Amino acid sequence: MPGILGHRASLPRQLAFRFLPDGTDDAAVEWTYHDLAEHAAAVATGLLRRELTGHRVVLALDPGLHYIAALFGIFQAGATAVPSFPPTGKRALARFLSIVEDCAPDVIIADTRLADRVAQFEAELPASAARPHWMFVDDDWFRRAAGARRPDGDTRATVRTDGPALLQYTSGSTGDPKGIVLTHDNLVSNCRALEANMGYEPDRVGCTWLPPYHDMGLMGTIMLAVHGGWPLVLMPPAYFVQRPYRWLKAVTDHKVTISVGPNFAFDICTSSITDEELATLDLSSLRQVFCGSEPVSRATLDAFRDRFGPRGYDETSLIPCYGLAEATLYVSGKRTGSAVKTVWLDKAALENGRVRHLTAEDAEDAEAADAGRAARIVSCGEVAEGHEVIVVDPGERRQAEPGRVGEIWVRGPNVATGYLGKPELTAATFTARLADPGDELTYLRTGDLGFLHEGELCVTGRLKDLVVIAGRNLYPQDIEHSVRSAHEKLRGAAVFSVPGESGEELVVVTEFRGTARQLAEEIDAVRDAVTAAVTAGHGVAPADVHFAPVGAISMTTSGKVRRDATRKAYVQGTLKKLTPAADALPLSVR
Repeated sequence: MPGILGHRASLPRQLAFRFLPDGTDDAAVEWTYHDLAEHAAAVATGLLRRELTGHRVVLALDPGLHYIAALFGIFQAGATAVPSFPPTGKRALARFLSIVEDCAPDVIIADTRLADRVAQFEAELPASAARPHWMFVDDDWFRRAAGARRPDGDTRATVRTDGPALLQYTSGSTGDPKGIVLTHDNLVSNCRALEANMGYEPDRVGCTWLPPYHDMGLMGTIMLAVHGGWPLVLMPPAYFVQRPYRWLKAVTDHKVTISVGPNFAFDICTSSITDEELATLDLSSLRQVFCGSEPVSRATLDAFRDRFGPRGYDETSLIPCYGLAEATLYVSGKRTGSAVKTVWLDKAALENGRVRHLTAEDAEDAEAADAGRAARIVSCGEVAEGHEVIVVDPGERRQAEPGRVGEIWVRGPNVATGYLGKPELTAATFTARLADPGDELTYLRTGDLGFLHEGELCVTGRLKDLVVIAGRNLYPQDIEHSVRSAHEKLRGAAVFSVPGESGEELVVVTEFRGTARQLAEEIDAVRDAVTAAVTAGHGVAPADVHFAPVGAISMTTSGKVRRDATRKAYVQGTLKKLTPAADALPLSVR
């Protein structure tokens, strides 16, 4: 990757990034590739002076241009970048500390505003953990560093393409961090695989609000743009979350042709953008909109198309895709310009691990007659060029028979080398072999479930998240969609099972948009609506409906529900609950 930036900077000046610090054009900052190379060289010089080639450097800056400069500076110094949350909140601090303890970095690069909190951070680390050097950067630091380059002007170390470039931590539990070791070859391979899907377009312009410490935000936008040489409009994630309109307004203002977002981003745009805001949008420039990171919902896509189609949005630009950090990012995606393919399945068969296709007519009749007897699975497209996907019975470790759901296994140049310091887990995950005698090929076990249909990958859920009740495999994301749709005041949802007197029982956790007193006034109606929706759509009644305040359900950096963490908090009794005062409750539930 550092060689690619050097090549870009050697060409005539070209816009690389347009950063919108507040999510609008009011304070926009533009960098060319020359600007990026100069700022990266300043960071590389600081690291080379400390002889950190081959060492790990935690990158804990806020999303923005300094973050990108520090990333490429780490690459140029021959060090390994470790992206992290900035430690500026309770949850972010816990994750940051777990990463630092696990990877034992020599340097942490952070914003100067955190300089007076080092002692506080280090006090939170175990006594046995190493105390890294801190490098604090801001605009003034970069200006000073520009005049203090190495005398020979050399700001690059020799970098092996098969050596570690980046340590990408998974977005699961902070108590058991797993750092995925990605090489420069992995990073370049991922870019090439995506570009094979996208094709070449001379006028390409990108836009992203995704966190740069998440694989989709980092490998799927920033590195892809530098590799391809096209300008990228960036805004901090917080400004998208505060007002999703800013994403689509940036697409409109900058005539963006390519963007990306997880499923939830399309949901909140549909529900939160007002009619007045909608009238200002023009999405006709979009030719590729990647949607991944979590199961892609057909209902979400339909609602987004209906809302924004009149403003120039063409659904053929949407690219449902599948990937994971252990494969750098990209595994499969819909071919650019083709129609989104939806596979209609018999839901009862799917719950028993079978793939039984329905015609569109049968599916519509089933939905109308039985409130959801049909399951709609959005295809995640063709497998990336140069890669292979097989579907495996995870217990038998043999390829699943046609018409059966199984675990998705992947092999190809995007697959990472393993987890840092976890040889047994690395062997089990990255070097899985089929049980067939003589088959020596190794695969990445993804832990995701799905099937292949007409050469395309269809993802049905996550192996460890399956809710198994009375022998039926229930997919939590489907039930969660039913919960969120059951009542207008419900926002997030997490579904899991717990042991009961007669077997596993279903628990629904949902966030209520309102106060405890407002919940008290509607609790019977809301609980009945949730129970009815889940029972009708999935054939099982919740044993408990836990109402939580907004923000109580644990989420990953990309907006995926952390069901295991939510379940643990529920079982331990630490999950926040929106509890109306007893005298505010209806008599029926006092």
